[in-house]
Amino acid sequence: MKTFQYDPRILAHAIHSSGPRLLEIVEAARAKPLIRYNLRPGRLFGNIKGNERYKILELSGNTVFFKDVTKDKVDYVNVDKLLELWNLKGIVEISPIDEIINTLKKYLTPFLGGLLVSGLISWLMKKLG
Repeated sequence: MKTFQYDPRILAHAIHSSGPRLLEIVEAARAKPLIRYNLRPGRLFGNIKGNERYKILELSGNTVFFKDVTKDKVDYVNVDKLLELWNLKGIVEISPIDEIINTLKKYLTPFLGGLLVSGLISWLMKKLG
């Protein structure tokens, strides 16, 4: 089996020529989570299971002030650290409609049953959509 031998000059040239472009790509990728998460005051975020809820209170430079709704505690953190933590925890934005639907499911399922509630939710989504 033949092994590949690389020339260090070729590697240095590739790093020198493509390094600045890679840096631009990384910097652009760091800015995208702000767009993806849409961190604006009043937005609600949480995980799918529903045991964590966060509300954005204010943005000040690179600092995000937010309220942990489940613990009723206000906190602040650097936006990069917050987004990294939320990505690890699976935190996503919760739209008001999602919150209403989850509340309906929570309260109606014990009384009406899962099948009927699912039918009601699908009808509601068609009307809203």
